[in-house]
Amino acid sequence: MAYLLAHEPQIHYAQVRPMRTAGLTEAQLRQRLDAKGYISMDCSEAVTLLCRLAGLHDPNGLHYNGSGYTGTLLAHLPHYSDPRKAKVGALCVFGPAPGEHVAMVMEPGVNPVMWSHGGESGPIRISFERERALHRRPATFLSIAAL
Repeated sequence: MAYLLAHEPQIHYAQVRPMRTAGLTEAQLRQRLDAKGYISMDCSEAVTLLCRLAGLHDPNGLHYNGSGYTGTLLAHLPHYSDPRKAKVGALCVFGPAPGEHVAMVMEPGVNPVMWSHGGESGPIRISFERERALHRRPATFLSIAAL
């Protein structure tokens, strides 16, 4: 998350399927961004990429086949609502199903710091409460513990 934040000007926003980053390794990602290249992705692709680079199973339940979106994350992962229970890497879907936006917990706490890539000006660090104010309710946390 921190690496992508540090390269924010090179991270663009695009809703494209299949996901363009589906086969990108961490080494390839770093090589591209360190060479002043760029990547484009939307919020669900971004959190899917972060999970894959962390060595987790696909949070969409689709074996990283390049498909999936906020709704598949919401359908596949266990839900909870208390932000204080969120650990680093937990996802949060904002808005009613199938969801308007998804972000990832970067720093846990009463008002977790979220890693969010919801537009061209991202990714950004943003508090849970501030992100929640930008979207319709509910805010549904998704557990990645079993991935």
